Amino acid sequence: MSDTLSALLATGFEGAIAIVAGGAGGVGAAVVSQLTTHGARVVIASRSGDALDPGRSAPACGEAISAALDLTDPASIRAFADWAGVVLGRLDLLVNSAGVTRSVSLGRLDLLDDALIDLVMTSNATGAIRLIRDLQPLLDRGEQPCIVNISSVAARTGVGSNIAYVGAKAAMDAVTHALAKALAPRIRVVGIAPSALDTPFAKGRGQDFIDRTVAATPLGRLATTTEVANAVLCAARLLTATTGIVIAVDGGRHL
Repeated sequence: MSDTLSALLATGFEGAIAIVAGGAGGVGAAVVSQLTTHGARVVIASRSGDALDPGRSAPACGEAISAALDLTDPASIRAFADWAGVVLGRLDLLVNSAGVTRSVSLGRLDLLDDALIDLVMTSNATGAIRLIRDLQPLLDRGEQPCIVNISSVAARTGVGSNIAYVGAKAAMDAVTHALAKALAPRIRVVGIAPSALDTPFAKGRGQDFIDRTVAATPLGRLATTTEVANAVLCAARLLTATTGIVIAVDGGRHL
């Protein structure tokens, strides 16, 4: 990496305030690791996070703290946003990487019960929309504010863990495009779309699934959470003229 790009990362994230929804595992955890390495002040927002204490200090540079957030519960989202307003005061980067899904064959609509549809849609789409809405005042006060939505190549290919998941990710791609126009020029909005990643979830779907996915991927391998996190950081601080686009990090799986 050139000295100029290294400097942009160092100066761009040093002291920056970031919230990573779904930051306790997977892509979110990889994003948190890179942000803190570059000196950001990070809140890991998840259902397993610490209780919201308005007297708590904001994280220091290079530090991450945990906070409770349930994207399936509008009251939890509102409480989290109120807490962030008191503790953080502003927001420079929001990363929406949370989401729940379950593998259901696309042709087995009879197995896609109402509870699963609601869970997948709220955790992957409508909850993120509510979170963006409620955190907008903090983003308006941020420095070079940016929203990065973690999507999926499923939104483009129509193939994913289940039909509701495909629909939720397609919805978030549309929201990314719309918000980029609605929030410009103050706030940039970028989507990052991985394919199946080299994670326990993908491996849990069986070796046949992995073999078929790799065979359909031009680069012949699964991407890693680190590679997706790399894209998030680039979108947030290096691609400063980029907004309203979804960037594939999928080894060419979308082709």
